[in-house]
Amino acid sequence: MLPDKITIFRGPIERAYGGDLEQLRAQVRRTVLHEVAHHFGISDERLVEIDRY
Repeated sequence: MLPDKITIFRGPIERAYGGDLEQLRAQVRRTVLHEVAHHFGISDERLVEIDRY
């Protein structure tokens, strides 16, 4: 059995934030944390409730 994996597509994030390295890093971090939350069963609605989305 393979381990769980989060894939972040580089192109769309770089097109949106690539001009600003600080924003790019922040968005990658936000995306990873968001997907980890989903892995543990936390919905988008709950993330909004706890002010994490």
